[in-house]
Amino acid sequence: MPEKAGDVIEQGLRLLAQGQAAAAGGHFRQILRRDGSHAGALHGMACVVRACGRDDLAIGLAGRAIEIEGASHYYVTLAQALMARGHVVQARAAVNVAILKSPRDPVARAAQARIAEESHDFTTAETAYAQAIACGGVDAWRPRADMARFLWRRNRRADALSWMRKAFCLAPEGDRQLFHELVEMLLGCGHLPEARASLEAWLQHLPDDAMAAGNLGAVLFAQREFAAALPWLRQCVQVLPHADVWNNLGLTFMALGDVARARRALEQAHDLRRDDGRIAANLATVLAEQGEDAPAAALCRAVMADTHADAQTRAQARFNLGTLMLGQGRMAEGWALWEARHALLPADTTHYPVLPRCTRAMLADGAGTTGDRIVVHAMQGMGDTIQFLRYVPMLARRRRVVLVLPPALHRLAASLRDRTGASVARRMEIIAPNDEYPRGVVARCDLFSLPYLLGLDALPRPMGAYVGPVAMPRAMGGIRVGLCWAGNAQYRFDRLRSVGAQRMSMLAGVRDVTFVSLQQGAGGADLPFPMEVPSLGDVMDTAWVIATLDLVICVDTMVAHLAGAMGRPVWLLNRHGGDWRWSAALGGGDGDASSRPHGSCWYPHLRQFRPAHALPPPHAWDGVIEQVRDALHDWRVARRDVRGCLD
Repeated sequence: MPEKAGDVIEQGLRLLAQGQAAAAGGHFRQILRRDGSHAGALHGMACVVRACGRDDLAIGLAGRAIEIEGASHYYVTLAQALMARGHVVQARAAVNVAILKSPRDPVARAAQARIAEESHDFTTAETAYAQAIACGGVDAWRPRADMARFLWRRNRRADALSWMRKAFCLAPEGDRQLFHELVEMLLGCGHLPEARASLEAWLQHLPDDAMAAGNLGAVLFAQREFAAALPWLRQCVQVLPHADVWNNLGLTFMALGDVARARRALEQAHDLRRDDGRIAANLATVLAEQGEDAPAAALCRAVMADTHADAQTRAQARFNLGTLMLGQGRMAEGWALWEARHALLPADTTHYPVLPRCTRAMLADGAGTTGDRIVVHAMQGMGDTIQFLRYVPMLARRRRVVLVLPPALHRLAASLRDRTGASVARRMEIIAPNDEYPRGVVARCDLFSLPYLLGLDALPRPMGAYVGPVAMPRAMGGIRVGLCWAGNAQYRFDRLRSVGAQRMSMLAGVRDVTFVSLQQGAGGADLPFPMEVPSLGDVMDTAWVIATLDLVICVDTMVAHLAGAMGRPVWLLNRHGGDWRWSAALGGGDGDASSRPHGSCWYPHLRQFRPAHALPPPHAWDGVIEQVRDALHDWRVARRDVRGCLD
């Protein structure tokens, strides 16, 4: 017995909803072979050819169906096909007929909303989406999801997320598409904890969902749980080897200190999407970390020249190129490119009215009024701030300075001296970030812009002590050495620079040395071996402790800059590659830069120890601490001999 036409059409529409257009078309053609004027089958074929991208054919088929029967949903299909072909007026007319025929049809209201939105009639669109929800009833999830998507496209993110939450609660359990849309909105709104909880619960029931695994990996990375993120990203990339997943995997490897694997992952991402400036900038960072400056610079320049890249991505490439130029000793070019970081920092909204940004012209000789005050903000970490305080006396010779610093640096900054050793305190005022500006301020600048604004183009000249106690007390008796083995764990790539406390324990075997902890907050079980633990309050307290030491051994963190700026001997445990400021080109002194590749033009008494190869932690420091231990033994012997001669 032949199947009823209605049943065959229903089966065809069900197949079409599952994405099986070819199979659905077979069902509709089966009916049309028996009855070429069957309106339902003609409409079904219109839907099939629409799914295949042939809206021109869909218009004719839907029109024929309407001539025969004129059902409201036939008008909806006709309206959608007309809109897809750019026939806006006719599409509006067709959907209006559908609504006249079935004013409570949520599908017709949703079609009206989409047509209005594509016509940029957003008020009508929102009203139609709301009417579709009202017509659908309290349990209808599709119109609520449509409203969420519309509001998301209109950048009304909080409202969109609210509607998507409602839609997901009403949708059939296990709807993957809707779940991933919900997660995307949660991430876009910055609701990382909720996104994480949702993904973890989802993956308990559907552990093979690669997209969910990739999103959970991205969330864990954003929450700095890099080791936890890694297996999820690896699971995702095996099934969905997309550029974004490879990029996230590369950044995770980088955060874990595995530069070689980070490079391979980012190269995969770059091969898949060569026009993505974000990926290119990330790959450039890894190449620079491995000392391959030329290809890294080429990638940065390509992104800068790409007119399709967004402004922030191009700014990131300029900034990255600036660090490469500075690391090569090309200071004028580097300082100029480094200014791109302003586009990467959040807007300064602390004080009103907003001051104009300081320019080179304002600081040129003879320009402006000597009494005019320039506000100088420190926008980066405390170690960087201590390093760049050296430029404040140069500015203070031209203008009075209002220095905006976190309170922990106030006492140290008040001790700032110029190259002659004279105090700068009378030419500057120090305030906290939330303090009001004093009278007479005319412009503002970033502390790290001073080399560019002052027109400096030569390598930094070594300076003596420019901060810290003037008359530095020295402890009597044995040799005292300060240790700092870890930086701020919140820094994304901290694992590259920090040394495990246990690896420092081999220094305990050096005899006749009193070790002093300079590790903020470390004590008891946190120490690699028993040592003196002074009370460290603000940075000036740390400076007073350093003043009693013969030597400081530390990783690339604030302590290195503080000891160096105080003129104290520093042994820097620097990662392979390292930050641009410790490059060989900046390792000189008063002479040829290449003659002291393990020193620093910033601090004349700094010596570097670094791994020979870019190994992942903890193996990156294999052998390095042994070198430091042996060097410390020799240094102690030489120091004892010198003291013996003086006695």
